[in-house]
Parts: sequence; structure tokens; C-alpha cells
Amino acid sequence: MIGYIILVAIVLIVAVGLWYLFNLAFVRQNIDGLDDIDSPLNKFLADYREEVIEGMKFIDEHPYEELMAVSFDGLRLYGRYYKNGDAKGTILLFHGYRSAAKRDFSCIVKTYYQMGLNVLLVDERAHGKSEGKLITFGIRESRDVVSWLELLNKKYGEKEYVLDGISMGATTVLFATRFKLPNSVKGIIADCGFTSPAEIIGIVSEKNFHISSKLSVPVMNLLCKIIGGFDLKEFSTEKILKDNKIPIFLLHGKADGFVPSYMSERAHKAAGGDKEIYIVEDADHGMSYLKDKKGVTKKLSSFFSRVFTFL
Repeated sequence: MIGYIILVAIVLIVAVGLWYLFNLAFVRQNIDGLDDIDSPLNKFLADYREEVIEGMKFIDEHPYEELMAVSFDGLRLYGRYYKNGDAKGTILLFHGYRSAAKRDFSCIVKTYYQMGLNVLLVDERAHGKSEGKLITFGIRESRDVVSWLELLNKKYGEKEYVLDGISMGATTVLFATRFKLPNSVKGIIADCGFTSPAEIIGIVSEKNFHISSKLSVPVMNLLCKIIGGFDLKEFSTEKILKDNKIPIFLLHGKADGFVPSYMSERAHKAAGGDKEIYIVEDADHGMSYLKDKKGVTKKLSSFFSRVFTFL
């Protein structure tokens, strides 16, 4: 009898632990302070404080239109659209995991606008003002990319587009290439994206929780299938990009302590078509542009000149 009670107790403890980890990784959390430069969440931006403040001011004070797209599964997705006169090109920006577009792109929105582009800042599903309870690490988010393209075409008429994502947003835009995207999508920018949901979850579980990926990934994947209806192992950038024909610019910091830079290097190696990669030696996760603004801006300008037909 005692042995049975102990066994039940162990099973309950394990179940509670696994449920906690699932919630920690996949369930929506409303995080305050993401767009507050003085929040402890943004200590990593301290060296660029004034630049971030200026960028956030532009995002808040420059005229924009609030848009709502509807996802394939009925979620209302929120975005800010910055119309730039008669601009013929639009860049769609997809932020990182448990982050916000305003923070992640605070220092690049004004730059893109000054380059003559319309800008769409997206709140990804289960983030910000968008609906959704589960984060799927680019799996369903990549289908939302299609919804945004459809909305922009319907509302403003077809223009030329570049998809731009950082961290999970980078994986999102790369995963989107598995769909038949319109010919108006001229290029993709992917900054510090991971190769697959399964691989990054395995890395984080070992590094942050000291749980073997051989245990964490199969268990988390089982829960994702049962609760969320998605498979962490179904997609990877290396598999998806083999048949890609859209020009891709990959960016990554060599000192990235969250998503290893070799993930972008592997995606670059596997990708078909027009591709380029730029590694910033001393940049941590998502910091390549701030660390090497001159070099990255030069690469971006060259990429735009190559992919947009109106430049």
C-alpha cells in the first residue's frame, strides 16, 4: 500500500512538473515592461538606451494604421501599418519569442522607413494585442504570415514585399517559404533564427534546466500533440529551405548565447536559390544590428537593391 502511494505521488509530481514546463514554454504570458527601456527585462539594451528611446518614440508618434488580420484558425491578429507616401515596397516585421515588435525592431523601423518602405509591425499570435493562447515556435505563426500578406494585398493593392523576422520571428518567416507565397514576396531577412522548435527546446532545457533533450523533447512534443495539436519535429529550416527560390539574407551574432550561430549557418548551407549570410563577431542574441549598425545597414541596402525591382 505504501509503495503504491509513493508511486502515485511520484507520478503526480512528474505530471505537475511537466505541465509547469509546458506552460512555461508554450502558454501565453502577458509580460509587462517589454517596451519600457528602464525595465529589468531590457538591461541588455542599456548601452543603446538613447537609440532605443528614439526608435520607440518614432514607432509611437509617427502616424500609423491599426490592422487586424484573421488567421487560418480564426484568431484576430494585430499589427501597426506605417504607410510611407507612395512607396512601392513594404517590409513585414515579426518579433521574437515572448517579446514585442516595438522592442525588437525599435532601432530599425525608422531606418526602413527612411529607405522608402512601408512598414508593418506585427504582434504574433499569443503576444501583445493579438489573440491566441499557445506559442508554436514558428509552426502556426508561419501560416499567419500568409494571412498578413493576403490582408495587405486586399487593403492596399499588391506591392513588393520583404519578410523580416528576429529570433522566433526569423524561423517564422523561413518556415513561411513552405507555402506558395505570392511572386510579390521578393526577399526574406532572418536574424538569429533557430533551425527547429525541437532543437532549440532541447538546447534550452539542457542549458537552463539541466534536463536532457532526450527526455525533454519527446515529452514536450507529446504534450504539444495532445494539447496543442502541433508537432515540434515536423519542420526545420534545413528541410524547408532546400527547395526555396526566394532570396534570403541571414544575420546572426557569433556570440549569441541563446540561439547558436551555427543554426543560421546550417540554414544557409541547406538553402536553395539566392542566399547570403552575415555573421557579426561580438554580437549576442538579436544584437547584430546594434553591434554593427554600419555593416548590417550596408548589407541590407545591398539586399534591397538586389530584390526590389523599383530600386
